Amino acid sequence: MSKTKIALAGLGVIGRKHALAISKSMTCELTAVVDANPATGALAKQYGAAFHSSLEELFDNTKVDGVLLATPNAMHASQGIACAERGLHILVEKPFATTIGEARALVEAGRKNNVRILAGQYRRFNTQVETAREIVRSGAIGKLVGVSAIWAMKKHDEYYDVSWRTEPGGGPILTNLIHDVDCLRWICGEITSVSAQISNATRGHAVEDTAAISLSFEGGALGTVLLSDVAPSPWAFEASTTENADFFHMDDCCYRFMGTKGAFDFPLMRIWTYPENVPQRWDYPMAKSHRPTGPGKPLDAQIEHFGRVIRGEEEPRTSGADGARTLAATLAVTEAAKTGALVTPATIQG
Repeated sequence: MSKTKIALAGLGVIGRKHALAISKSMTCELTAVVDANPATGALAKQYGAAFHSSLEELFDNTKVDGVLLATPNAMHASQGIACAERGLHILVEKPFATTIGEARALVEAGRKNNVRILAGQYRRFNTQVETAREIVRSGAIGKLVGVSAIWAMKKHDEYYDVSWRTEPGGGPILTNLIHDVDCLRWICGEITSVSAQISNATRGHAVEDTAAISLSFEGGALGTVLLSDVAPSPWAFEASTTENADFFHMDDCCYRFMGTKGAFDFPLMRIWTYPENVPQRWDYPMAKSHRPTGPGKPLDAQIEHFGRVIRGEEEPRTSGADGARTLAATLAVTEAAKTGALVTPATIQG
């Protein structure tokens, strides 16, 4: 079988990781690279890929089956629509778009042109997250009552030397929280309402550095998330899992799930329940079982899945509409903090 031809737009930090993942694929090949920086042409050459400075050059000169968009956030919708209008299937890095209007337009472009869209929420391919979803949804801890999540890490000051990161949309809500929102949606179910408070008191930038968030899920479960990129801690997804070698592994938990029969912590993967022969009450000890699970290689798995989506072998694990719903729930955090109201995330059809 000939390999599925992929074009990669954007050779920034995450784009380079995608390039490596595609190069290792047994079913996909990196056929072309698109980047406005001519210096990245040398890296494209190392991968044996054609180099183009724009999507228009790609469309006119190189035949591909799909395009992975790892470009700046503000370009995702317009570039995705351009690819869809050319009949090219797309994987769109998070965030799926920057506004609900853009997200809806991109989803509609995919539908209109019969193009398959995969939203780049790659953590759904982390085997720890897959196992967490199975544990929570199987009823192993009973009916889900609540979840407590923390994302707290200290970003070095130089991180904010890049100007767009100090402007609205460049803070940890759209950069980091959106991953946790997607994980919680996938594990716990749809988010039905959001309330929040945000602060920029530590750094003083136009963007937030800390947020306290309350969530309601379909089925009645409640959740809280504390987000901060000025507070060092071991309680963030990157620090607590071993998924990303760029971060030191701190061997602790970022999520805790509570149900009517027990509790589960992630990613230590411990399930806490009462033994069958004792009453379920607070003056009796709980038993602990363990589901040790590694993270796998989620970026590699996502690329293989993208290839299968392009070839019509699988439906997208995170469709365009699904990615847009994660965006809507994330944007609801900012709206709730701004208005002081309980916000229902925008509805995305599809």
